[in-house]
Amino acid sequence: MGSESKATLKSIYGRGHPRKVPTATKPSEQTDGDEDSKCRIPAPPNPYPGTRKVPTATGQSEEFNPGLLEQTDGDEDSSNLRLYQQLYGYATQGKVDSFKDTIERKLKADEVHDPNAGVRLLSRLSPHKNTFLHIAASFGHAKLAAEIKHLHKPLLFEKNFEGDTPLHITAKTGDLDTASTLLCEAPGAENADEVFMLLTSINDEQNTPLHEALIHGHQSVAKCLIEAYPAFSFYLNKEAKSSLYLAAEEGFDEIVKLINKKAVEKKPEVRVNGKSPLHAAILGRRNNEILKIVSSMEEIFLSSKDEKGRTPLHSAASIGYVEGVRFLLGRRISDSHQMDHGGNFPIHSASSKGHVKIVKELLQHCPDSKELKNYNGENILHVAARCGKDNLVKYFLKKGEFRMLVNQKDRNGNTPLHLATMHHHPKVVYRLAWDTRTNLKLLNDRHMTALDITESTLETIASYHGRLTWTVLKSAFAQRAQSLHVLQRKKQRSPQVANSGGVWASGSHNDDYEDYEATEATDLLGCATLWAFKLIIFE
Repeated sequence: MGSESKATLKSIYGRGHPRKVPTATKPSEQTDGDEDSKCRIPAPPNPYPGTRKVPTATGQSEEFNPGLLEQTDGDEDSSNLRLYQQLYGYATQGKVDSFKDTIERKLKADEVHDPNAGVRLLSRLSPHKNTFLHIAASFGHAKLAAEIKHLHKPLLFEKNFEGDTPLHITAKTGDLDTASTLLCEAPGAENADEVFMLLTSINDEQNTPLHEALIHGHQSVAKCLIEAYPAFSFYLNKEAKSSLYLAAEEGFDEIVKLINKKAVEKKPEVRVNGKSPLHAAILGRRNNEILKIVSSMEEIFLSSKDEKGRTPLHSAASIGYVEGVRFLLGRRISDSHQMDHGGNFPIHSASSKGHVKIVKELLQHCPDSKELKNYNGENILHVAARCGKDNLVKYFLKKGEFRMLVNQKDRNGNTPLHLATMHHHPKVVYRLAWDTRTNLKLLNDRHMTALDITESTLETIASYHGRLTWTVLKSAFAQRAQSLHVLQRKKQRSPQVANSGGVWASGSHNDDYEDYEATEATDLLGCATLWAFKLIIFE
């Protein structure tokens, strides 16, 4: 473009006019007489006297020329496109009078040779397959939405590129006035079948308008939709979540109460499928009020399991929700001994996450839970050690009631020390290895001690935590299985002599460590490293 052309454009439109971007707030309903609004960007001068300015969907200015409606030459498609763009601009701005006048002029101009021109124009779709009703609804223009519905009622059920109807769009934006308008303006609102069709329409996510209202946190719109058709609160989307589930998940107390009052109490025969809303309330750490409401709806909610076989108690224990665990144990204590598909009990779920308070709560109600073993034969100390939960391991070791767990073996013959070593948890290994009740010589089913395990992994994985684990075991004088076999053979061959106290002992006190490969320097280095490790991490 030449410099003269650029200068001409600047003289007409000024410099640097920003584009007007629609905000998430609801624009006020506008007519042609409110163009002096304070929020409007000053418009550039009109270079074409005698024409009227029309904002387009992009926020730029176009000129409305009534002569476009009378064009009958070969440029009809171009004329219709320009007319559509003008109407699109009116829809985004909420220009009720301008939109209505333009449509009426079009109908009058084509009354003779094309009586369906108005319908085709109103049915025209944007690149995203939005109708004018979608556009008006997205900007919260309730009056314009009502006018468009009056002009062409079937638009109420049209879906855009994402499968959304105008009511879906309104539910997403949270505009109560527009939602009420669309429901009231439904064709034959007295016809229950048509209202049902409007409210139960699903988009590509298989969400109803009620789903969308709850997902986007618009409780006022959700209440409006529930009042219109309560039973559809139990429809499942593609994630198997009902509207009741979503309300419980988000902690919408009033919505949960409304669904219970309108749908459950009036129709107790209704069965709730899909994901349990009690799971949702637990995972969302919602208050006890919601837990009470949901659990009172159906007994099945308390015993329901998710896709992994977890009860609500499993979920509460896993996330460390103390109030939820206490509530559920008070309602259904038997779930403390329910195993999920992974073979874990609720106390194992709590142990894997290191939730000391949850473990205490479970043991307070069910003291025998400490004896439970999961599918792999692991007790709660096994699980805590395998997962590196140092705080919980420390708690178990401090309490004498758990002493029988220290050297127990799982189905593979591994003790808690074996598992902590396998997974390179040096802090846990330190606590176990230096506990006097821990037997460092125990072998698993592969005939390996804890030291054998860490040295076998060091050959391929020389990680920091792996070497630190090895250092802790060496400093605690852990032995290899081969060394233990050698010592056993030497003890069998060694002559027994009586010491001064009359106690029979082996002939040499140094034979026990003859094949132990750690030199004095190595032991000193290990101890020094251990003390440094202790000072840095534990103190």
